Amino acid sequence: MTVTVPVPLTSEQMAALEGRAKAQGVSVDSLLHKAILQIISTEAATKPHQPLSPDEMDKAFEEIADMIPENVQDIPDDALSRESIYTREDEW
Repeated sequence: MTVTVPVPLTSEQMAALEGRAKAQGVSVDSLLHKAILQIISTEAATKPHQPLSPDEMDKAFEEIADMIPENVQDIPDDALSRESIYTREDEW
C-alpha cells in the first residue's frame, strides 16, 4: 500500500533532505520510509504491554522450550532442592 502525505518544506529543508539522502546513498523516499518506520517502532516499544492470555502464555513457553537444543541434559529434581541450593549457609 502506498500513501501520499503532503509535507510542506522550504527549499532549504528540501535541500538538506536531499543532501542527507545522497550522503547515505539512498533516495529521499527511502530515507523518509526508514524515518517513518523508526517512529512507528519507537511508539510500539513505548506502548504499555497488555497481559498475555493463558493461551498466549502457553504458546510463548512452548516457543521458548523449542529453542532449547535437543542435547541439553535435564536438571535432576534434587539439584533444585532447598538443601542443595543453601548448603553454604549451613557451614557458617
